[in-house]
Amino acid sequence: MNARRTVWVLAIFTAVALFTAYLSEAQEARGAITGKVKDPGQAIVANATVKVTNVAMGTTVTAVTNDAGLYQVTYLIPGTYRIEVEASGFKRYVRDKITLRVNDTLEIDVELEIGNVGETITVTGDAPLLDTATASMGQVVDSRRIQELPIGHGDPYALIGLASGVSFTRSQRLDRPFEPTHIVGYTIDGTRANRSDLTIDGAASTATANAGEVISSFVPPQDIVQEFKVQTSTFDASFGNTEGGVTNLSIKSGTNQFHGTAYYTNFTKGTSANDFYANRADQPLADFYYHRFGGTVGGPVWVPKIYKGENKTFFMYGIEGIREARPRNNGTLNIPTEKMRNGDFSDLLAIGPQYQIYNPFTRRAVGNGRFQQDPFPGNIIPQNLINPIARKFVDSFLAKPTSAPTAADGTGNFQQPGLKERAVYYSNTIRIDHVINEKHRIFGRASWYDRDSDYNNYYNNLATGTIFQFISRQGVFDHVFAMNSTTVLNLRYGYNRFIRYSDSNPESFGFDLSSLGFPSSYSNLIDPGIRRFPRFDISGYQGTAGGADFRPNDTHSFVGQLNKVKGTHSLKTGLEFRSYRENSFFNVNSQTGQFVFDNNYTRGPLDNSPAPTQLSK
Repeated sequence: MNARRTVWVLAIFTAVALFTAYLSEAQEARGAITGKVKDPGQAIVANATVKVTNVAMGTTVTAVTNDAGLYQVTYLIPGTYRIEVEASGFKRYVRDKITLRVNDTLEIDVELEIGNVGETITVTGDAPLLDTATASMGQVVDSRRIQELPIGHGDPYALIGLASGVSFTRSQRLDRPFEPTHIVGYTIDGTRANRSDLTIDGAASTATANAGEVISSFVPPQDIVQEFKVQTSTFDASFGNTEGGVTNLSIKSGTNQFHGTAYYTNFTKGTSANDFYANRADQPLADFYYHRFGGTVGGPVWVPKIYKGENKTFFMYGIEGIREARPRNNGTLNIPTEKMRNGDFSDLLAIGPQYQIYNPFTRRAVGNGRFQQDPFPGNIIPQNLINPIARKFVDSFLAKPTSAPTAADGTGNFQQPGLKERAVYYSNTIRIDHVINEKHRIFGRASWYDRDSDYNNYYNNLATGTIFQFISRQGVFDHVFAMNSTTVLNLRYGYNRFIRYSDSNPESFGFDLSSLGFPSSYSNLIDPGIRRFPRFDISGYQGTAGGADFRPNDTHSFVGQLNKVKGTHSLKTGLEFRSYRENSFFNVNSQTGQFVFDNNYTRGPLDNSPAPTQLSK
């Protein structure tokens, strides 16, 4: 089969796949330059050689005008370009400082002057401000804005709101790069928040860790982002998989010059303002710490005495870390008082008789299907009636009051404004670009981050506390094949894995229930893999309830696109295939055992008497 036939077979295949599998949904982070070459009399010039050079990288892509004088150079990394056109009988044409942005298709027509090819005409001027080759609309956020505008925690997605028709509707407080739901909580042209697609280098960068929502599975540091485009109206058939818009981000590539950045940010209590709501509640600024650091380095791949990658092979690497502790208390602000811990509830009678407790062991039938029980004298439970397991829990694990109560029932006696969430976050990205030859260009990128935090350790021991993780792994490989001067094939594969994980305090993993006084036979019935400190619910007071989940999301994406210049027409066809896999595994410490302490068994005196007021009021 000759090359010409192969081209058309591929075109037919992709066109058929387009309508039988999915409509083309390829998200493209690169751009293209196209146009016509004419002579002074506006006649077309065929077989002219057009060279498009990335100024920073020194890489050149060559095209030849067809019989209609049309040229097209596709899959160009955003950056600054130079166009050179040569044709027999004409002066050499050069145009510099052409800025190509994410997903741009620039139409740049060339008019040659008659003369010797050894003579050069240099044209200076900006490229067209409008991308007239596509029907989609949007806003490009360029590298200068990304790098120079103050962005909280270095999150580039904070600038999505610069596009018209976009507004942010999620929590303003949850703005760190490892809070993937809220940082992309934008409504675009009237759609609900978290319904728009996100891509990095043309590959899907989303997950569905929350039902019905699209979250950002990876957030690159701002220093490694070239630019991104927020497309608010995706009329182009090559965009899909979204209710609203598409945010299409491009990672920087290395150049012929070595470049690097480094940064460090530190927030301290003395230089920070108090929270608005804390001021309203007359609460002082809580203690915290925050350190953010990172950097990038990029350039040609260079191995001394072995390989020099100028004009051919480039790398870019970026790293970012955040170490932070901030106040977080999701619990109940009440804990049993010192007297209650010993079975003495006498102080509650000063509030009212509704707090009288009754001895369930005195329950007896009084006729007509009703039962009665006697009150505990003085509202004090005798020591011999206190369960030894409960005694062990109270003495060894139950936290003590931390502040003065506002009522005899202990209301407000468990204030812990200094209780913190501690978070550690590290993000890495590396990209390699390589020009094999005039026909083949490839790039690959790997990105990953880990967010680890712990919080809600109310008792300050293994009975309470939660660990939480976000784990992101992402990769993309792309190949551009110039099959001939008018036909270009692009193939791209992307893999995206995002994991949401939480669990109880790790010190409680495999907890031995016999240490609380439970029989070993009970402890052995529970798989050590899910055995945790059991759940104690104390009505109106802080207990030990805890949950766990493991929710991995995997996305495989494949993009195939064929570009063909035929006469005065530029044709593109292709497909995008995505495979989503979601799993959910849930675990709670009530699987180890749940023990509820409330007033169901100590109210009275009759079985159907109204229940007394809950101790927490």
